[in-house]
Amino acid sequence: MTSASQIKTVKIAYFSGTGSTARVADTFENELNRRGLPVTKSQIRGRNLYSDEKEDLLILLFAVHAFNAPRIVYQWIDSLPGAKKIPVAVISVSGGGEITPNTACRLSSIRRLERKNYRVVYEKMIVMPSNWVMKTDDGLAIRLLDVLPSKVKLIVDDLLERVVRRTRPKLIDRVFSRIGEMEKTGARFFGRNLRVNAKCNSCGWCAKNCSADNIIMLDNKPTFGEKCILCLKCIYGCPKQAIEAGTLKFIVLKEGYDLKEGYDLKALEKRMQGVHPALVEDLAKGYIWKGVKEYLLED
Repeated sequence: MTSASQIKTVKIAYFSGTGSTARVADTFENELNRRGLPVTKSQIRGRNLYSDEKEDLLILLFAVHAFNAPRIVYQWIDSLPGAKKIPVAVISVSGGGEITPNTACRLSSIRRLERKNYRVVYEKMIVMPSNWVMKTDDGLAIRLLDVLPSKVKLIVDDLLERVVRRTRPKLIDRVFSRIGEMEKTGARFFGRNLRVNAKCNSCGWCAKNCSADNIIMLDNKPTFGEKCILCLKCIYGCPKQAIEAGTLKFIVLKEGYDLKEGYDLKALEKRMQGVHPALVEDLAKGYIWKGVKEYLLED
């Protein structure tokens, strides 16, 4: 890998639907800037795929979708022209952690990058509050936000010290990963069946902010196409809470997701200010929270 003294520019490319991965990207940018390294940060969106900056280190961040990267990340990688062994760190972000069925979630993206002649030297999971099916307890969620800077610092330490970190996904998780790719077809169906209720005031927020350019305004009403990647940004972010799932309603948190204040989790932090959460062991009970527990308690 390029030595620390040779790293003059770092590019952070990230996909974030409902904001958690954007927070992680900001944290990486802050830590790298603190080390005196200039950073180019680029959000992966439908209208913003390949950009031709030349970097000494690429950090790819994405939210995990059905045990894989979302389709838009694959499209971004496929749009790259290729590189001469530029080192890459692939950082996945999930609400469940590095446990089954997630241990193969970076594999397809890494293979695509390697076919483009990038050299993947590092991979890691960052855990953030869950935005689908199961709500993360506020106590766990605020602990995840609190430890984020220290987790990122450790990763940056590794990258600058030329630590190579590659993982071996479990066989069963490779199977889950392959099955999970069917979610990309399901996402198109999900997006096509989104509904707008009477609260809609035709503000156009959803069309402007859709990560996949799946929403357009027709006759002052949102119209949904077949590019949806199931990030849920439109549902949670709509200022009037006017967008509803027509199918797969169980994946949407009934309580919503605290992203109304600039998509940066400020609402959660404001609500938890001065509150002392319970011990991690008491908050993260059962297998579904096992990965979160291990993440918070690891050295």
